[in-house]
Amino acid sequence: MALSIEENEMYTRVGPGTPGGDMLRRYWHPIGFSTELKGRPKRRRLLGEDLVLFRDDRGRLGLLEPAVLAPGDVS
Repeated sequence: MALSIEENEMYTRVGPGTPGGDMLRRYWHPIGFSTELKGRPKRRRLLGEDLVLFRDDRGRLGLLEPAVLAPGDVS
């Protein structure tokens, strides 16, 4: 049985506030390797959202939206 256009849109759109996006945000997604974070933060795009992966001064991993960072903080 094939999906209708509306059903296909509902299941395949993954941006914020979409049914597919809301469902996928309940799970963990690997977005980088810890070995990549020896220098500057790294930009990533996941489920239609721009994110920044970084390591703080204590070596802990973090993930933020770029809007909360100062300009020039990300390579």
